[in-house]
Amino acid sequence: MTYQELVQIPMIKTLLPGPIASRIIAQDEEYTSPSYTRFYPLVVKRGSGATIEDVDGNLFLDFTSGIAVCSTGHCHPRIVEAIKRQAELLLHMSGTDFYYAPQADLAKKLALLAPGTSPKKVFFANSGTESVEAAFKLARYHTKRKQIISFFGGFHGRTMGALSLTASKTIQRKGFDPLIPGVSHAPFGNCYRCPVNKTYGTCKTACVESIEKQLFRHTVSPDEVAA
Repeated sequence: MTYQELVQIPMIKTLLPGPIASRIIAQDEEYTSPSYTRFYPLVVKRGSGATIEDVDGNLFLDFTSGIAVCSTGHCHPRIVEAIKRQAELLLHMSGTDFYYAPQADLAKKLALLAPGTSPKKVFFANSGTESVEAAFKLARYHTKRKQIISFFGGFHGRTMGALSLTASKTIQRKGFDPLIPGVSHAPFGNCYRCPVNKTYGTCKTACVESIEKQLFRHTVSPDEVAA
């Protein structure tokens, strides 16, 4: 894409959604589970860097980085080439049953990059939700404690364990009770929108004290908290 084209982004050529996008959205809504809550009528065709193009030729800037997984931008040439090389060798076996050099190499690299001086281990997960489930289980298993404190406003996923921690929107939890027991929620210490109505710089640790004065005093013993 030329510089002249780049400086014109976003470039909207049709009403949104366009005619092709509208047909695809209608088909999707007919055949795809309604559990996917897509709020934006965007049907993406391709991406490059921070730019995405929809099926009707409209160009947008992607401020979500592909839902925070494309830190190098869409279709970075080195990543595309690495995917091609691996696809020509092997697409899939079971990394939980067998060994792979790329998996071992990546585990070592991540372990060495992780902060701290203690030895590290890497657990590979398919998604953020799966990693939350693993952390949930690990916290309980390692500490031998059962209670977990999560925060209001947090989204951790929609599987049963992760959903028990999620307190983002009621619609995400509606209809799935009872969820995993032993989970409590507390206000998150957001200094921009203080949950206990204090002024930044004068509140000290008021948000943490609310956990101590409410949860630990009335419902959860601190020596039973795993995470």
